[in-house]
Amino acid sequence: MEWYLVLSLIFVALLIFMFSGLPIAYSFMVVSTIIIYMMMGSFGVRQLILGMYDQVVRFSLTPIPFFMIMGEVFFKSGMVSRTLDSLSKFVKNVPGRLSIITLLGGGVFAALSGSVVANTAMFGSLMLPEMLKRGYNKSLITGSIMASGALAMIIPPSALAVLLGSISGISVGRILVGAILPGILLMLMYMIYVMVICLIKPDYAPPYEAEKTPLKEMLVTALRDLVPLACIFLLVMGIIFTGVGTPTEAAALGALSSYILAACYRKLSLQLIYDTLVDSLKVTSMVLIIIAGSAGFSQILALTGTSREAVVAIMGMSDSPLLIVTGMLAIVVVLGFFMEQTAIMMITMPIFMPILTTLGVNTIWFAVLYLICLQIGQLTPPVGLALFTMKGVSPPEVKMTDIYIGATPFLAMNILAMLIIAMFPAIVTWLPSL
Repeated sequence: MEWYLVLSLIFVALLIFMFSGLPIAYSFMVVSTIIIYMMMGSFGVRQLILGMYDQVVRFSLTPIPFFMIMGEVFFKSGMVSRTLDSLSKFVKNVPGRLSIITLLGGGVFAALSGSVVANTAMFGSLMLPEMLKRGYNKSLITGSIMASGALAMIIPPSALAVLLGSISGISVGRILVGAILPGILLMLMYMIYVMVICLIKPDYAPPYEAEKTPLKEMLVTALRDLVPLACIFLLVMGIIFTGVGTPTEAAALGALSSYILAACYRKLSLQLIYDTLVDSLKVTSMVLIIIAGSAGFSQILALTGTSREAVVAIMGMSDSPLLIVTGMLAIVVVLGFFMEQTAIMMITMPIFMPILTTLGVNTIWFAVLYLICLQIGQLTPPVGLALFTMKGVSPPEVKMTDIYIGATPFLAMNILAMLIIAMFPAIVTWLPSL
């Protein structure tokens, strides 16, 4: 059977199981088990189980629970509200002030969390009522909140970046370091868009006089609420960047630091420790099951020769590596309309990696562009998680149409950022090269 027929049959079978309501990981496991049993019998199934085990015991996956703990501690301890209050003292009479505060807050907690859904839900709950009360445009409100949440997928530490590195075999630490500048670029582009649109259409964000804050109070607030968070981020990324420790050791120190900071703010309790550990274990277990499910898919591609034939076919289509990479990223964006991000990674990366290796493409650069494409999937219907999370925390007067319209300009900013990164790869590669 031709390689593209094998790939099509696998893909159709996966879609049938996923749309039947079976979770993504189990859909992969069922399809992989059936196909491998048909090809190799019980011996093949034993090899599949061993392959799953090898995938989930990788040391590169161990940062995930620690990054999850960091995020849970910050959310459950109430540090988010303190940070937003502090940021509001520094952001004065700029166009779209509350949207700017939301995006800055999203950038701060993207650097300490890594969860798109949690960030969107949190900023939706905290900022949406105030912005509605001030008469902000509903699309601007929802768009800026979803964009602030989606930053968690790019700005490290990102659990999805760790997962991407583990599935693809790319260095997790180098992806995390390489994503720092693109994440800052995206946040700045979002803020510039908000200020420009509010200048062009003043009714989008009716101006109001911000409360004046003495310089002494601003300094005290910064030292109390913002500097400790910056220190935790610098500790985690500094360890990874300098090579003093592994991403796992950096994440473990970050998790410990988050508990110490919660204790300093008198928010630490046995209940907080229990809740954060249990919730992080739930997410980690889910991620490990997903990775185990992807192992069988990779084995099928190898056994059937699909990976090899796909590489040969795609390499024969064009002599331009940039054109081939563009086609790959376009596939990821299209899949993002219909599938969840982890499923996209599990399907595409086993096929993409041999092609990238053959082309000699910088895999860190590609990984960051890939993450931005996955972020686009969070903001596009019909399965964008950020869209439904936004609707879930919104009052009835905020319609789904407002949410869709709000996401559109930020999607355009993502595409523009990808073009800039494609033209200037050093935005990604400079920090890892140091």
